[in-house]
Amino acid sequence: MSQPIPNYDLGILITIDISVALATVLIVVIGIWGIMRQNIRSQQIMLEVARIAQRIDARLRRDFPDIGQDLGD
Repeated sequence: MSQPIPNYDLGILITIDISVALATVLIVVIGIWGIMRQNIRSQQIMLEVARIAQRIDARLRRDFPDIGQDLGD
């Protein structure tokens, strides 16, 4: 018959189990936060690129009025 685990060892195992679970939750939260932050930053960059493209389009159409006819607009 096997020996039962002493209370001291069982307490250490439970503490390690809880610590690993909390560390896992922390890592998951940090990962989700990083993904959300990257997504927000990516959207901001896309909006800035769209603004720049609109300014370039307006400038080209002002400097070259016939550009719309050449492009079929």
